[in-house]
Amino acid sequence: MRIIIIEIKNKTVKLILKKGEKTLDETVFSQEENISQKLLPFFDEILKRNNLMPEDVEQINIDTDLEENYTSRRIAQAFVNSFDYFKSVKNAN
Repeated sequence: MRIIIIEIKNKTVKLILKKGEKTLDETVFSQEENISQKLLPFFDEILKRNNLMPEDVEQINIDTDLEENYTSRRIAQAFVNSFDYFKSVKNAN
């Protein structure tokens, strides 16, 4: 099972690709950079480096020390919600 974890901690954003407990790849950028402009390109980059398509990822999780009212957390949650919707539509067809 391949999952991606969006980790937002210590003013750093990491996208971590895992298969089971094993970390396959990760990419990092500063939280001070615009997360809304960086999240999707870095997601695409990690998929391309590992020869994966979005449907090859079973789920995306968020691991953060931010409270729910922080914009970075909300953007990450919106990204996860969009991915979940994509998966549900893809599975319905």
